[in-house]
Amino acid sequence: MSEQGVGRGRNVGGGRGAKLLAALEASRRPGEPSIVVEPPSDPTVSSEPSASRAPAGRGSALIQLLARRRVIGSTTSSPETASTAAQSSSSALTPVPSPISPSVVSQVSIESTSQVTSVVGNLNPVGRGAIARMQSLKLSSTTEVVTKQIQDQEQQKSQAISEKVYAKPILIHQENAPIVKKGEMGNKINVIANYVRVNIDPGKGIYEYEVSFYPSVDSKQIRFELLKQHREILGPAKTFDGVTLYLPYQFENTVTSFQSSHPATNEAVTVNIVLRQKRRAADSIHFYNVLIRKIARILGMVQMNRNYFNPNSPIIMPVEKLEVWPGYVTAINEFEDGLMLCCDVSFRVLRTTTVLDELVEMSKKGGYFHQTAQEVLIGLSVLTRYNNKMYRIDEILFDKNPQSTFDCQGEPMSYVDYYKKQYNIDIKDKGQPMLLNRLKKKMQGKEDETVLVCLVPELCYLTGLDDRLRKNFTIMRSLATHTKVAPMARVKALASYIDSVNNNERASSVLSQWGLSLAPMPLSIEGRVLEPERIFLSRSNFATNPQCDWSRNLGNDVLVAVKIESWILVYVDRQLNIAQDFSKTLLDVGSKMGIRINPPKMVALPNDRTDTYVNRIRDEINSSLQLVVAIFPTSRDDRYAAVKTLCTAQFAVPSQMINSKTVSNPTKLRSIVQKIALQINCKMGGELWAVSIPTKTLMVCGVDVYHDPTKRGQSVVGFIASVNPGLTRWFSRAKCQGPGVELVDSLKICFLESLKKYYEINHDYPKQIVLFRDGVGDGQLQFAAAHEATQFLSAFQSLVPPIEPKFTMVVVQKRINTRLFHSARDAINNPPPGTVVDHTVTRRDWWDFFLVSQFVTQGTVSPTHFIVVHDGGMKPDNLQKLAYKMTHMYYNWPGTVRVPAPCQYAHKLAYLVGESIRKEPQQQLSNRLYFL
Repeated sequence: MSEQGVGRGRNVGGGRGAKLLAALEASRRPGEPSIVVEPPSDPTVSSEPSASRAPAGRGSALIQLLARRRVIGSTTSSPETASTAAQSSSSALTPVPSPISPSVVSQVSIESTSQVTSVVGNLNPVGRGAIARMQSLKLSSTTEVVTKQIQDQEQQKSQAISEKVYAKPILIHQENAPIVKKGEMGNKINVIANYVRVNIDPGKGIYEYEVSFYPSVDSKQIRFELLKQHREILGPAKTFDGVTLYLPYQFENTVTSFQSSHPATNEAVTVNIVLRQKRRAADSIHFYNVLIRKIARILGMVQMNRNYFNPNSPIIMPVEKLEVWPGYVTAINEFEDGLMLCCDVSFRVLRTTTVLDELVEMSKKGGYFHQTAQEVLIGLSVLTRYNNKMYRIDEILFDKNPQSTFDCQGEPMSYVDYYKKQYNIDIKDKGQPMLLNRLKKKMQGKEDETVLVCLVPELCYLTGLDDRLRKNFTIMRSLATHTKVAPMARVKALASYIDSVNNNERASSVLSQWGLSLAPMPLSIEGRVLEPERIFLSRSNFATNPQCDWSRNLGNDVLVAVKIESWILVYVDRQLNIAQDFSKTLLDVGSKMGIRINPPKMVALPNDRTDTYVNRIRDEINSSLQLVVAIFPTSRDDRYAAVKTLCTAQFAVPSQMINSKTVSNPTKLRSIVQKIALQINCKMGGELWAVSIPTKTLMVCGVDVYHDPTKRGQSVVGFIASVNPGLTRWFSRAKCQGPGVELVDSLKICFLESLKKYYEINHDYPKQIVLFRDGVGDGQLQFAAAHEATQFLSAFQSLVPPIEPKFTMVVVQKRINTRLFHSARDAINNPPPGTVVDHTVTRRDWWDFFLVSQFVTQGTVSPTHFIVVHDGGMKPDNLQKLAYKMTHMYYNWPGTVRVPAPCQYAHKLAYLVGESIRKEPQQQLSNRLYFL
């Protein structure tokens, strides 16, 4: 054993205790004897009482020093002691830092030597904790006094902590009244909405408590254990995160305390539960939706993405090798008339073929099998039926197979053995590659953890539809018979969901524990149907029919027709007959509608290569050319994009692309060519029809954004604005944005350009502006109101002189789960076009309404949600009427559409530029609807 080791075994040692003693020795007063803690003569443990030995701890050493100092300073001290003090004065004056502050020493009072001796002799060796407490205590003559003072201080500390915790005020929320803006125009009808009222028992709710522990407990797990000891009082319904406790009821007192036993030390721990607030319904939405998801699992449903589906009631389509799982999409939220559950039916299409089946088919085709498999499969979602879970294919591991091993609880195990042991599944193909899924697990308070999951292709079933299936008309029509649910069937499915929750003891108890319950029936409310619009042509006008379809009225008349004198028709030479038939029919139908079209210059190509089309069209473009029409023998995205880019971004020539298959059927040729003629008339600056617009100084705008799925951060802003009183002529701009570019900057530029164009045409600025903004989700509403609307308003001040028109900004949402049904005489049907609902199921904190503008022949019609994020003072009736009028003004369809026309135009423009052109179009085209 080393000398140092021996020393530490026998003497005080070289640690903090030794340093403390050295400092005390150096700072002792004149006349104080040296502090020496003598070790016992024998290193073995003595059997004598500890009182006969010198105290060994640092706290005890401190007590010795204090006691001896008191003895030296006593009035009864001997001359020998004084002499010793004088002899030691020089060393006592040496400036050595002391770990004990002078103020602490001055607080200590020792009454007599005998008392000190008694204290030192009877106290057990103590450590740093005792020293810390003694720094704020006056040392007393008896052990009982010292102990009492320590206990008093601990109690005062506990009381101070409690008072600090309890002093926080209880939050009392003032419920703001809901925003109610209702219109009055239209005929009233009975409407059933796919909403279920969520009732809250009086006296119940979600109460938030703050939980503290004394003595303090750092471990979250121990906190859970301490609280769990009072489960009989707290009840089964509770949520605790270590600090905050949520209960469905309120304790009688603001502060409630329990005594728990520490599971590790059996020490008594006081648990203080302090009421902080009763949470508002609006602040508990996430919690309520967690309960609904829990109910779905109780009902045996399987989660796929955000929705839940029933694997026990599949719809089998053996011919198509498909399987459809019915399910529900649910969401609780707070609305104008309280807490409600929105519930709609949903379907998930699964394939009965496995990934292994797809791999086998790919291998039969030859070529670069590995590359093809990766291009086709990576990114797809698959279902493993043995546990009904969804996974994403992130990688294909061709160097592994089911016989490969992995670490299973410290032991190597093959995938073949694992599936046999866990699921009693025999894997047949032992040589198939493995699939890899990178599963991200959310870790509370930490970064997400990535878990690698290997999957066997033989056990993975593909989900969803690929392009091959979507292009198969027969399959899609057969699928629609199951997924396009009629209104009556949809309401029955909703009622069935309500019954399954209310009649299931476990499911209903999840809600009842928190004082919640579902109403037995869906919500019935009052709606209004706006009057049908009149469509104006150049020589006639008419009211729209109940189907809102006026395609038959356009055969002989349009509002403003154009004259096309110089244009080319480009085609592959082997399709000469198709090109000639098309040209002849176009001239015929155009003349009947008032569109005067001269015969085209026929341009035949030797082949259908992309560069052949591009080079020949480039050669034909000149300053007098008005239009390019190209007939493609097949559908190819790259060729379409190349020709569109040439005509739109490099030159400023409107263009029309046609698939030869579209115009090759003689029986349908005339009706199809009529639609093409109408489209060409719009692209050339013509106008097809109009509706009545009472306000002559109104500008209507539309905004949509295209996000490139292949390039993160790349986007295209499409902006449309009306420039005439009839809202039939439009100004358009598209802005390409890279990463880091603010959307609001591009919007402001486009908006200013549209205002200047409006002034150029009308010699005045608009007095009222309504902007319909598409593509904004619920989470972005506040941003749209705070930032985008502000930028639009600031544009008015950028003009010289500044203007102050009334500005209203409306967010348009079409991807919603709300469904409305017309209930009349025991029949449930789709509501008629023009149906408006602006109360009860609208948002509590926004001015909004739902509008049904379309007529559908299959399934259930989908309403559109309009949310006003900036109010320019329009009356609800006027805004609702304007929104409905604008759904009639999309020139690519002789009927109503789901969203206002400027939104649809902005979408078409942004999609064309983002998907095909990828450059900003020539500004000379901005006065035409060239993007239709």
